[in-house]
Amino acid sequence: MLALGYFTFRDLLHDRWRSLLTILTLAAVVVGYLLLASLAQAMVSLSKRAPITNNLLIIEADTIDPMDSVVDDAILQTAMEIAPAEIRLAFPIIFRHLTIEGHIMQVRAVALDEMSASQALTLVQGRWPEGPQEVAASEGAAQLGSWKIGSMVNIYGTNFLLTGVVHNEENAFGSLWMTYPEGQRLFGTPHGFQVGYLSLEPSANPASVRAKLLADPRISDHYSVFLEHVYTDSYNQSSSNLVILSGLMLLVSLLAVTFGIYNATSLGLAERSLEIGLLNIIGFPLNKLRIFLCARALVLTLAAYSLGWLISLVFIDHQRLRASVALVFLALRLNLFSSLLGLGLAIIFALLGVLLASSRLAALNPLTGRD
Repeated sequence: MLALGYFTFRDLLHDRWRSLLTILTLAAVVVGYLLLASLAQAMVSLSKRAPITNNLLIIEADTIDPMDSVVDDAILQTAMEIAPAEIRLAFPIIFRHLTIEGHIMQVRAVALDEMSASQALTLVQGRWPEGPQEVAASEGAAQLGSWKIGSMVNIYGTNFLLTGVVHNEENAFGSLWMTYPEGQRLFGTPHGFQVGYLSLEPSANPASVRAKLLADPRISDHYSVFLEHVYTDSYNQSSSNLVILSGLMLLVSLLAVTFGIYNATSLGLAERSLEIGLLNIIGFPLNKLRIFLCARALVLTLAAYSLGWLISLVFIDHQRLRASVALVFLALRLNLFSSLLGLGLAIIFALLGVLLASSRLAALNPLTGRD
């Protein structure tokens, strides 16, 4: 084993520039794999299904982004009149996408009592925004903005005190939350609000209530009614197809390791075809030569993977601090399982490249280096 390590090291040192070039080439492949794996993992977290709730949302018809919706103040009272026994509470939500300190985030204004009761918010740090010019931030938004309890956040030209950090189980969007009166003061009320939220009685059937509301032309002529979890799922999973595409790209990226090792091994064998042919003549065991080639490929792969992992770590940390868009907060990180899985697959593909390149060892002619 020591002799194998010695000769492997000597061989790589002899072709030091080629070895370095091979390591750099494979490291680029590894960086691509690790970044794709991190992105795929973040997308899986983003596209998770929302918990089923007993609530409905009223949004202006033919709008994709809730920010484009305009709901009249009277529509909530209309909904209560249509299904008074099934609707427990109806309240408005102001919804905006804004650039805040260089980052695009969601800003929502909702009744204070409903932040935890209906909006699935869990207070992680601090307190709820109760007073004027106070706001709470989602975990992702707080991390990206480097905000802490007591930080001042400039929203729409007004400074708000960050009083709390919240966790939202329903989505992974970077968001800021304020009370509804604060939202009215900040954005004004000429265009109404964006989303009407209907909290139903536990015994109510959401699908039946939805059908009843849409049967009334006062609602169906201008608005759409959604089951909350269905709408959240469609919003969260807008990029779900990218998860499948990322998985395919992960496999393709690691397959490039096979071709890299194959090319490096084939070139080395071609340059030493005379020596290998002579070894064939004197009866040198070719399996030992294959073991040497595998050890050489293993060292190259481990060096490349280590370098690629380090570059990926630095890049992800840099992007976490410098990213300008937090509308969808994709928390990229190097997962231990993905890293180890990638290392294992890289080694397997590297050994496959060696086996493909060394398949003609026994047929080399000592004079011509050909079959």
